Amino acid sequence: MVRAAVCAGFVVAALLGDFAQAAAPEVPAEAFAALPQVSDVELSPNGKLLAWRDESGPVAKVVIYDIDAKSYRRSLTIDPSMTLLSLLWADDQTLLINLSTMQQTPAEEGRRSYRMWRTMSVDINSGNSCMLLRSTAGAGWVNGDDLIASHTTEANTVIMDTLVPSPNTGGWIMDLFRVDTRTGVGTILSEGDRYTQDWAVNAQGTPLARSEWRPRQKQYLLQAKSGMTWRPVFERDDDQFTLHGLSSDGKSVFVEGPSKDGWVRLWTVALDGSGAKQVSPDVSADVVDVIYDHFSGVPTGVKLAGIHPQVHWFDPAAEARDESVARAFPGREVSVYDHSQDGSRVLAAVQDRSHPPIYYLVDFKTHGATIVGEAYPALDKVALGSVSTITYAARDGTAIPAYLTLPPGMAPKNLPMVVLPHGGPEEHDTSAFDWFAQFLAVRGYAVLQPEFRGSTGFGEAFHRAGMRQWGGLMQDDITDGVKALIRQGIADPHHICIVGLGFGGYAALAGAAFTPQLYACAVSINGISDLSAFVGFQTGQFPSTTLYWRREIGGQFDHDLADRSPINSAAEMKAPVLLLHAADDTYVPYLQSEQMARALADLGQPVALVKLAGDDHELSNAANRLQVLQDTDEFLRQYLK
Repeated sequence: MVRAAVCAGFVVAALLGDFAQAAAPEVPAEAFAALPQVSDVELSPNGKLLAWRDESGPVAKVVIYDIDAKSYRRSLTIDPSMTLLSLLWADDQTLLINLSTMQQTPAEEGRRSYRMWRTMSVDINSGNSCMLLRSTAGAGWVNGDDLIASHTTEANTVIMDTLVPSPNTGGWIMDLFRVDTRTGVGTILSEGDRYTQDWAVNAQGTPLARSEWRPRQKQYLLQAKSGMTWRPVFERDDDQFTLHGLSSDGKSVFVEGPSKDGWVRLWTVALDGSGAKQVSPDVSADVVDVIYDHFSGVPTGVKLAGIHPQVHWFDPAAEARDESVARAFPGREVSVYDHSQDGSRVLAAVQDRSHPPIYYLVDFKTHGATIVGEAYPALDKVALGSVSTITYAARDGTAIPAYLTLPPGMAPKNLPMVVLPHGGPEEHDTSAFDWFAQFLAVRGYAVLQPEFRGSTGFGEAFHRAGMRQWGGLMQDDITDGVKALIRQGIADPHHICIVGLGFGGYAALAGAAFTPQLYACAVSINGISDLSAFVGFQTGQFPSTTLYWRREIGGQFDHDLADRSPINSAAEMKAPVLLLHAADDTYVPYLQSEQMARALADLGQPVALVKLAGDDHELSNAANRLQVLQDTDEFLRQYLK
């Protein structure tokens, strides 16, 4: 997997030549549907070992590789009942593996399953492993745990928080634990309450700050430890923030959230209560990611969203590393995301929307760049779609950004087109490689991915404009993008299909129901058809979840939810509809697609329903991804070509 080094100051022109695109016969769907052969590559603190995810086979594996010995140290097979999420080194001998699994709580056994998050530690010398916090009282039935600090001054120790049952209220509270990575046993450090969200700890693992969100009052509260009590040092009404850890001097914490100018920013908040100071730049772009130093846990930069994302660095050393590597890959998106403790070796992911990720190990001592692996090696020589960023005007004049992917070798004129709205809807498409969009482009379709209002990354006003606008303003933005490309002569008005997953699946059904003259077909993957039933399903044990969906969509019994539910406009749907839904989707129940199919079938409308065995909302299973691509491909061939 690891290829020979290419030296000479990271000049890799010859290496990139190995991946030059060439014309090829139709690429099998398997090349796009396969889970990445290499992803989430991580470097041990001493810079001697690599760990990565290999999901190319029937069972996911974690591979450990010795860089200097040029040999594989160990391969770990993941239990098929679990989904592999991410990797992280705790120290040179201990690898942390984040997983999720389906589980039922005792209160809902036999009725409803939830996706639970877990962290497993592995001793890479012996191969012994244990599930962290699993043996802690009450932690066997939680909906997740979170790693607060992977490196502390105490050996074999990490800091984690998790929701545990409250003995007093019967609900859930967020407690903080010191966890032994050898045994998995956690010792409680601090008790939270039903409002606690995040914690910040110092290098010793001592909690110094915590945050709260009070949903009914819509109040965010940041508290600092003062002796045995907590005192507030920062408050905001109507806005929710995220706590991102301590500053390097330990006197303040970083928080991310919306500012008065309508953009998401990053601040430092002094723990002595003296106030907050903005540290991210005043630009027309949201902070969408905070970049950390793995060892100190201190933020070193922020990723700024937008159709052309950028990174703003706080740490000059991190910025210098990033710029040095980026110069070797002009025109590509380069992310230097991990480094050894001495900074001599770094890992970089290189990709863009037309080139799958390739992972490089860069050695500043030898000035060599080594290919660790490729996410989609079967696409190495494939001519993929060309991607451009466009902006079109919505009907009220608002500028809507979008990605447009064109089929390789085809002129942008009178093309069959697939509209591919993203999920969420509080998400946004990125400049990273998109396997689904590229599959469609290689099959000969133009692909439009609009960043409609309600999307994140383009300011709070843009984001909040989508609230309670499912089937309304958000759908209008998608419709206006389709009409813009028709007017420009790019899209063939008689050969347009709308396809989406999650919220995108809802948008596909809404497009077919509310603008039936616009689409020749619609494909909904894990989509929502009945908004009232969906809001009712999401109303459960956590009040914050209930309040969130009421804010986002509306109350379960709001009269207009019926009008915005595609299932109630099935009679208006004239285009053929393909419904694909994961059986174990805990976010959008399979029943949503099943009832939509029944409503269309009862009306004699063309509809097909495919039940995907197992899997989850995000389609983490390669076999199901393949089925989705193959069924979508066949459906589009039938109705668009």
